[in-house]
Amino acid sequence: MYGLSHRKILRQLIMNGDIDSAFKRLEEWYPQVLKVSVICFLLHSQRFIEYIRAEQLEGAVKYARANLANFLAHKAFEGLLKESVALLAYEKPSESCIGYLLESPQREFVADAVNAAILSTNPKMKDPESCLYSCLEKLLRQLTVCSSELRAFNSDQGDVFLLHKEIYERSRRP
Repeated sequence: MYGLSHRKILRQLIMNGDIDSAFKRLEEWYPQVLKVSVICFLLHSQRFIEYIRAEQLEGAVKYARANLANFLAHKAFEGLLKESVALLAYEKPSESCIGYLLESPQREFVADAVNAAILSTNPKMKDPESCLYSCLEKLLRQLTVCSSELRAFNSDQGDVFLLHKEIYERSRRP
C-alpha cells in the first residue's frame, strides 16, 4: 500500500493537533503535496485552530497574519477562513456556533484531505485524480457548489454551506 506508514504517522500527528510536525514530515516525505494550495491552506487553518484550542490567542493572531493572510484572495477558501478567524471573537469558542472547528471531526477532515493528496502522488496510479474523490464526494461537492451559487444568487445572504459543519451539527441532535 503506497506510503502507508507515512500516511499513518501523518494522520496521527494531525489527529493529535501536532500540525507543525505534520508540516515537517510532509516537507520531508511529500514536498509536492504542500505545493497544492488546498492542502497547504487546510493545514495552516488547522494550525491556527490549534492555537485557539490551546487558548494562545496572541500566537493565533500572529500566525494568521503570517500564514492565513496569503489565502485571502482565494474565493474557495473564504468560508473556512472567515469561520476560523471568527473563533477569536468568542470568549468560549468551543461553545460558539463555530465551535465544531475545535472538535475532532475537523482534524479528521484535514487528515483525510492530506491522505488523499498523498495517494494522488503514487507514480503507479493511472488516474491520480480518482483517489481524491469517490462518487459520493463528487455528489457532495456538487451540492456544495449549488448551495454556494444559490447563496450568491441571494446577494450572499445566509450561512455558507460547509458539509463537515452540517454533519457535526446533525450528529449532536438527539
